[in-house]
Amino acid sequence: MTVITSDLVGRLRAKTGAGLMDCKRALTASGGDFEKAVQTLREQGAASAAKRSGRVTGAGLVLARLDPSGQTAVLIELTCETDYVARTDDFKALLDELLQKALTASPPWSSPADAPQASLQQMAAKLGENIVLKRFARFDRQKPGIFFAYVHPSESVKVGALVEVGAASDRAAAAPETAELAKVIAMQAAANGARWVRPEEVPADVVEKEKSIGREKAKNEGKPEKIWDKIAEGNLKKFLQDFCLLEQSDNLNPKGSLRRRVEETVKKVGEPVEVRRFARFKVGEDE
Repeated sequence: MTVITSDLVGRLRAKTGAGLMDCKRALTASGGDFEKAVQTLREQGAASAAKRSGRVTGAGLVLARLDPSGQTAVLIELTCETDYVARTDDFKALLDELLQKALTASPPWSSPADAPQASLQQMAAKLGENIVLKRFARFDRQKPGIFFAYVHPSESVKVGALVEVGAASDRAAAAPETAELAKVIAMQAAANGARWVRPEEVPADVVEKEKSIGREKAKNEGKPEKIWDKIAEGNLKKFLQDFCLLEQSDNLNPKGSLRRRVEETVKKVGEPVEVRRFARFKVGEDE
């Protein structure tokens, strides 16, 4: 028989926000399988696990840099064990070094392992903490468009986003309305934690999982079987609104969506513009 430890229950509670007894029951039912317990709690409506699934402990900084030509941009998350170390000049200097090397590396880094490990190890020895280049994103512009990076200025919230807004021409890319759109998109991506730009990008297995969770939740709540599929579709729609950037409510205009903001920008510019991609890193969250 699998032993359900208090540490495992605590981890599940931290990840889902569900009650201690609910967490213990879910772990017992899953035979100690952590991910199955998370799904069980979501199906029971006892957790908002999709939004909390990235929470882990950690300290560090997120920072972005764009090259002067506007052709390349990078976003980096450098982590350590304590906020004290993250605030030191040495740690910030290392982050600055890594940003510059990620920006100019040729060929581009393909993973964090491509970073200069000697620099990381030397700083870890100097500061007495484990230091890890956890994530990085590098965007190289191939078509007309612009990059915009936003890093939240708060000391307590360390999150940043890098966005590429594409345009039909260099003229459209240079329009002030396009720049404003890129700024708003980057700020919203940082604040709201989307995973994809649009619903078409969501993997099929994720779509089916969300539908399944909706059906199970309806079943557990005693809803008539004939409406389970309808509830499942509603659950999926809510999921897409939460995690697809263009489906989210516009933070600056809650009555509209970001999709509508893009459409309005297209009208003002007079040519197509689109959100091509984004990256978002928050210290303390998993990938």
